[in-house]
Amino acid sequence: MKEKFPSWINETDKKYDLILGDDVDSSIGCSLLKEVTNGNWEVNYFYDFKNFYRHTETGNKTIGVDMAFLKRTRCFDNHISKRTKNDRYNEYCANLNLIKNITCENYTSKYSMSTLMLIMSLYDIPLPSSQEGKEILLAIDTGFKGFYISAFRHIHMNWLEELGFTELIDILNKRNMKYFYGLIEQYNLQKKIEINKDGCLQSEIKFDAIQPFFDFEIGLPAEQFKLIKECKRANHETWRSMPERERIISLAYTKWNFVSYTYH
Repeated sequence: MKEKFPSWINETDKKYDLILGDDVDSSIGCSLLKEVTNGNWEVNYFYDFKNFYRHTETGNKTIGVDMAFLKRTRCFDNHISKRTKNDRYNEYCANLNLIKNITCENYTSKYSMSTLMLIMSLYDIPLPSSQEGKEILLAIDTGFKGFYISAFRHIHMNWLEELGFTELIDILNKRNMKYFYGLIEQYNLQKKIEINKDGCLQSEIKFDAIQPFFDFEIGLPAEQFKLIKECKRANHETWRSMPERERIISLAYTKWNFVSYTYH
């Protein structure tokens, strides 16, 4: 699978600045990337899908984690960012949906698990050893959901096979959707990451509570961040007009007929 992705994902010996997004999927993904690169890739930016913040100016190239940049910008992502199969796309984006050419036209075939699970698969990171650790992993970004919708179950299992994580099927068979939503609520996995007036990141996600289930350090950077770029955010049905492509920074089709994007 790895050979189908952009070549930059192998540049773990080079210095890159990670761009942290506003949720737990991006946060733990960033923490894992820092671990697998021995600190060469580290969070220096925060993007709340409206504005960009930076800790310090380094001159390093950037990698977004769990965000779909449209231009030639490195990023890991799990969203749909093409409306049709002939749409232009960001060749620097590491996304199974782009590799498989999943668009709004075949939306129900999409990779619907977390960006974190994609990163784990790409870098041969083993699943958490405990059952609850595996369950928390599935709860992130509602990575369990497709399994419990009968029409999509086979698609969900095919993606688990693609990742090399078929052992998670046993976990899914033992639980139900209500159980996983309970885990999300228990650990506040649905909560956002925000920046306060002092430029520090904060969240109600219970990182301390889920830390024992991961073999690498998780949590938010303690550094202060400064606003460097203000943008605009829009969410609407796809039939409504959009800015020209050159003004769009990141974009995701969150339903086959609904789009969310940031632009300037």
